Amino acid sequence: MADGGKHPAQVEQDTEHPHDTEDLVRLITLLRTEQGWTQAQLAAAAEVPASEVARFEAAQIVPAKPMALRLLEALGRVEPGLF
Repeated sequence: MADGGKHPAQVEQDTEHPHDTEDLVRLITLLRTEQGWTQAQLAAAAEVPASEVARFEAAQIVPAKPMALRLLEALGRVEPGLF
C-alpha cells in the first residue's frame, strides 16, 4: 500500500486532531488558573519564554502536544521524563 501498509483509519489516528490541540490548551489554561499561576510563572517553571505560553494558550503553536507535556510537567501533573 502507498501509505506504508496502514489503512486510512490508522493513518488518521497517527496525526493530531484539531480538537486534541483545543483540549490540551483548555486543560493547561484551567490547571494554570486553578493553581493561581500567571503565564509568566508557568513559563518560568517550564523554562520557556512567557511568549511561548501565551502563544500556546492562544492555540498558535502547532503541534501543541510537546509544549503541553512540558507545561504539564512544570505544573506537577506529569512525571518529568514520562514521555
